[in-house]
Amino acid sequence: MSATKCEVLPQVESINLPKPAMASSSDHITEEEVNQVFEKKFGYIKPKTNSKWVLPPAAQLFQEFYQIETLQQLKRTLNSVKGKLNDYAIEEWSTHTRRMDPSGDITWRLKNEINAEFVTIAWCKLYECLHKFPLVKKPKLNTLHLCEAPGAFISALNHYLYSTHNKEQVEWKWLSTTLNPYYEGNPFGKMISDHRFMLRTLDHWLFHEDFTGNIMCNQNIKHMHERCLEYFDGDADLITADGSIDCVENPDCQESNTSILHFAEIFAALTILGNGGSFVLKLFTLFEAITVSKLFLLNCVFEEVHVFKPATSKRGNSENYIICLGYKKDTKHLADTLKIMKKNLDEQNNLLPIFGFKQLPKDFLMQHEVCTRIFMNHQIQAIESNIYVYESKSKYMVRRSNAMRRLVSKEFFKRYQLKSIPAQLKILHQCENSLEISYKTGVYKGSYSEREQLKTKPKEQQIYILCSSVNELEKLFIFKNGVLYEELRRSTEKSDCGLKIYIGKPVAKLESSLFVSLPVLLLYHKLQDLLTYPIVCQNSPKCIINNDVEIPFCSTGFISFADMQLSFFIAVVNAIYKLRPTAVAFENMAFLTHFSVSLLRFLSRNVFTELKITTDPTHAIYIKCEHEHGFTDAAVDAITSLHGSLANKQQILCFTDISELHRNKFGNRIMEYNNQILIKKFKSILFG
Repeated sequence: MSATKCEVLPQVESINLPKPAMASSSDHITEEEVNQVFEKKFGYIKPKTNSKWVLPPAAQLFQEFYQIETLQQLKRTLNSVKGKLNDYAIEEWSTHTRRMDPSGDITWRLKNEINAEFVTIAWCKLYECLHKFPLVKKPKLNTLHLCEAPGAFISALNHYLYSTHNKEQVEWKWLSTTLNPYYEGNPFGKMISDHRFMLRTLDHWLFHEDFTGNIMCNQNIKHMHERCLEYFDGDADLITADGSIDCVENPDCQESNTSILHFAEIFAALTILGNGGSFVLKLFTLFEAITVSKLFLLNCVFEEVHVFKPATSKRGNSENYIICLGYKKDTKHLADTLKIMKKNLDEQNNLLPIFGFKQLPKDFLMQHEVCTRIFMNHQIQAIESNIYVYESKSKYMVRRSNAMRRLVSKEFFKRYQLKSIPAQLKILHQCENSLEISYKTGVYKGSYSEREQLKTKPKEQQIYILCSSVNELEKLFIFKNGVLYEELRRSTEKSDCGLKIYIGKPVAKLESSLFVSLPVLLLYHKLQDLLTYPIVCQNSPKCIINNDVEIPFCSTGFISFADMQLSFFIAVVNAIYKLRPTAVAFENMAFLTHFSVSLLRFLSRNVFTELKITTDPTHAIYIKCEHEHGFTDAAVDAITSLHGSLANKQQILCFTDISELHRNKFGNRIMEYNNQILIKKFKSILFG
């Protein structure tokens, strides 16, 4: 690998965009101002001469590191403006920017006036892309959606298809993938935990052989390609990639931190997309050489490449959508390029630009700088305007912002011909009230500067702050003492909760959980970082069988959470299999994984006949038989099947259909129980 010194492009004159009027005698907003909200786009223009933009031979790829100094200067300019936000509390600033957002009324109108399904800002952004560019050429199509949680792109595409075509014409197959929220080894900060849409459409979601949903892995991309070929009976016509990584703690490195994810998305798309297909990719700033080389690759293998910032994308953020039309799958050197990209993805060695600096045509670089300046100036203008209004408390600007919101909303409906579609054409039309609850919990508090200072505080001071957080959590949740949940089932009743095994990569460390509220999970991780032993082992969790046999959850010698969990439940199932007990109790034990919750659900529905979740006098879960005559034949068959499954497979992640565990009374009470027991453990650790 060779290193090249910083290169400097011929200077491109800065593009001066109109700045917001800060004072005026009128609130009049021109048609041009409204149009500007919808026209943030740039299209690369390929040369018509013989010196076309072409892929170099694959042997010349990933050979050097370099930066393009003119783009780095733009990056420094933008970061200096973004740095002005460091001392603003994130909660107040987010509220302010939402109020100032000219597209802020659109989602409300879509939900309330046309009753569109699962409307989010992402829904609106894709809907704009679909109308702005010919991404869908016919109503018969196959689509794949990468990094898709919570599912709004799918809902938007469904609405678009049925509002622009007769229902008899639409023949649509779709598959999707995302970091799996049902896999507790995925960090909660890297994925979307809102699974309301996903839970009702699980058959369409690919979590791959390891059940992680991680596409930064060649084996998972290969598995996804095979499933697409099988399900679509051919190639994908449209692929969307809306992936990102939480960069709130590193706001100046968003482009670099998401680089590997975007590399994987591009590789997956170019592998799976059919000839002539379209690709929509979310990128952020476009300053780094590695990003420039990705855009040159896309320009070489697609007929058209456009950069577009939808009107509904928040003005002050860095996101842009790359619209790629007309995939040329037979492009010279593309097959070999994909082989080299695959090798680099396997080795996580894709931090180098794909192409060397001299392989990038000068006219491409000139166009790219123009593009980058345009979107940088849009962002700077938005940030400066938001700061001005926040600091000045200008009533005039607030009034003008409200007027702009009304006009932009009106223009959105006019441009994109929004109308209702029949309820039966919605994806979840058979799942009544599936989307009634909205998940919105802030992960971060205070300003960026305050959060950075907290990291350097002594351990004792951090513990003091955590003590305050525990007290705040107790005020946030209204806990119920006594019996949280009780379920009785006659032994003659046939259970509707059968054994369904999900296997995958063992959960080495508990990173996330859908069985505990996010504020509790956040505190769990903050406290766990200061401890040398697992929080789940606090207060001696155990299983007691027939008030006689005691099995401790925490044992020494285990190197991972998965080993500890597996060993414990194998011991529990072995004891139930051999002793056929009438009563089993789990005391002071949090059920945080699909492994543990599904096993409990299977036992309570198929082996035992009574389930009770209690908090008084201790936190405990009881499963009992209906009478003392022992197990029925059906119960014996169930525990035998469960025992055999544990004996044969060491990578089990769940024992029942996932839909049995969420968005029902059982799942809600398990979450309430876990919230209480974890806060009890926190208090025991912090207060003694």
